[in-house]
Amino acid sequence: MRRFLAPLFMSLSLAAPALAHEDGHHDGVMVEHPWARTTGTMTRAGAVYMTVKNGSHEMVTLTGVATERAKAAEIHQSSEEGGVMKMRMLESLPIAPGETIEFAPGGYHVMLIGLTEPLKEGDVFPVTLTFDKAGNVPVIVTVTGMDGMKGGHGEHGDHHKH
Repeated sequence: MRRFLAPLFMSLSLAAPALAHEDGHHDGVMVEHPWARTTGTMTRAGAVYMTVKNGSHEMVTLTGVATERAKAAEIHQSSEEGGVMKMRMLESLPIAPGETIEFAPGGYHVMLIGLTEPLKEGDVFPVTLTFDKAGNVPVIVTVTGMDGMKGGHGEHGDHHKH
């Protein structure tokens, strides 16, 4: 039995990097290019960014986010008011049919509160987004350097900047 398990575990460990940065989709909702920036060793919070597309013919609402990488995960929106950046928690985020929402620095993001450990470049971790009509959409988040995801489309870059 051990002869068969060792090769299985080896192949799974080799496949893990290929699963990194895994997009998710369910019932017309597509989540693409999930990523997070590295955090400092003393930082207790982080943020996840991605692109969410509603390819269905009806309104869907993002109602929650979960990950074991933090004590809490919340939908947040940053915006500038009177020259000052403010951040607020959203209970939910409606997405119209055919609409694409960019979760990017300075805008919508998933706030990770009470990180279980710092986010280090190259780390990958699962996040589950919950939608009212599409259910749970699991994705794999890739942690990048402080510059975030920049570069060409192959690196999922410029569309994350605002």
